[in-house]
Amino acid sequence: MENNPSQMLMGEHEIIKKSENIIQAMYKLWEKDPEKYKANVTRMLYFFKEYSDKFHHYKEEEVLFPEMRNHPDFVLDEIIDELEEHHVMFREYAKDIKRLIETNELEKAHETLNKYISNLLDHIAVEDDELFSMAESLFNADEFEKIYFKFKDIDRELGEKLKDELEKIPGELENSL
Repeated sequence: MENNPSQMLMGEHEIIKKSENIIQAMYKLWEKDPEKYKANVTRMLYFFKEYSDKFHHYKEEEVLFPEMRNHPDFVLDEIIDELEEHHVMFREYAKDIKRLIETNELEKAHETLNKYISNLLDHIAVEDDELFSMAESLFNADEFEKIYFKFKDIDRELGEKLKDELEKIPGELENSL
């Protein structure tokens, strides 16, 4: 299917998953260059907030999850409840990391960043392996394509140019290390 919303979300996941290598590469950077470490983590938090949460999670929370819940054949509300709880947890991790950076608790910030990415990767795996295949089997081709175009509308509303710029951040961070 050409206009596949699952493929769109999985593509965004691939960009988000690049953060794992960056976080690993930043290990102990706070000892060698604390200002660079703080700047990189701040930039990564910006990426998570604007790309992962504002573009990606927003599509799930505002379109995909409600569409699935409203489908008469969908019976696994628990999985969506859990994924929504994860989104809240990721926002809390980001706040905690920001506070730790601001108070120069850099090693603790990195520990929290590692927990964040570990949980985020698990979350992505559940969506890629379970949720999206459920969605594909739940909706007919027309319904699925409508979801895709709702996702495209969100990208347009939030700014496709901004999204393109945000997608470059992981590569820029990787190159800076």
